[in-house]
Amino acid sequence: MSENKVGISKKGLIINLAIFAVILLVGLILLMTGFNEAFFSTSSTMRSIFKYITYLGEPIVFIVIIAILFIVYDKKYAKNLLLVLLLVSYVNEFLKNLFKDPRPGSNVDADEITVDNPGGLVETSYGFPSGHTSSAVGTWGYIAYEFKDKPKPLVVPIIMAVIMFLVSISRMIIGVHDLQDVVGGYFFGFVLLLLFIYLEPPITEKFNALSMNVKIILIVVISIALFLLGALLFPYSGTVLLPDPPALTDTGNFAMVGGAILGFGIGYLLENEKIQYEPSKLSGKQKVIALIIGLAIVFIVYFALEALKGVFDSAFYRFIRYALVAFITVYFLPLIYTKMWKN
Repeated sequence: MSENKVGISKKGLIINLAIFAVILLVGLILLMTGFNEAFFSTSSTMRSIFKYITYLGEPIVFIVIIAILFIVYDKKYAKNLLLVLLLVSYVNEFLKNLFKDPRPGSNVDADEITVDNPGGLVETSYGFPSGHTSSAVGTWGYIAYEFKDKPKPLVVPIIMAVIMFLVSISRMIIGVHDLQDVVGGYFFGFVLLLLFIYLEPPITEKFNALSMNVKIILIVVISIALFLLGALLFPYSGTVLLPDPPALTDTGNFAMVGGAILGFGIGYLLENEKIQYEPSKLSGKQKVIALIIGLAIVFIVYFALEALKGVFDSAFYRFIRYALVAFITVYFLPLIYTKMWKN
């Protein structure tokens, strides 16, 4: 994807708005007719199946997809996909802590917060809007947008739409969200996706016109500001449904977003300036080798840092952890590849 790719076409906008309106209308009708918690399944088999499906909305899945696209497809598109994910994740976490809506099975009073989730998964944040749903709509939706003009243009968007639907409904079936959470997640995810599609090209153009030093300063300031804003306003975010949440341990997605912006942003700028890795120039064999090496390194670094979470259990470590994973992915991997295949 080029840096100056135009937004969605008028026809595409009409189609997407029509789909969005239908889904939202159906959701609102079901809510008004009393189906808010009707989708929870009492079947342990059904819940087990959808527990696996719900992982298609997990951050680690998106990290792997973004790493794959960065290594073998298009760096600029991978960058935009990450920005969509971070935008949706941050706004969703902010909204959760503003609305303070308990999850299904939660008992909230002035003295105690307990979680009784019949689906078997322990979720410790607020319910509305559903983060898995909004992330799925934003991320899988942006993948559908990228491939809308490819040969057989409807194939990928249809597959992505099915994944979005399955992730959304899985959250209700396993009992961690009700219908209003999912409808809210879909609404905010779709709105943020459209905003990104339209605003990214002009913002990117203005950003690219800045000097290297100014770009780095902006990335550092924005990443730290977003992290501190969320962490200070909502110090219990991500642990609010624990009976005795320790202060500033996780802060939900705020630390992840801030760290990822810092690591990916600085790494992306330096890589473009000094390395200039171009996936399209690799042969098919080189892409396979690059993918194996890259994913192995990303997994090792991610899970090694994750294993140390119990030792350095703080929001600041979460910030640093995601910054390191992002920086290694976008700077050190291209550095390794160019060394391997240097002519």
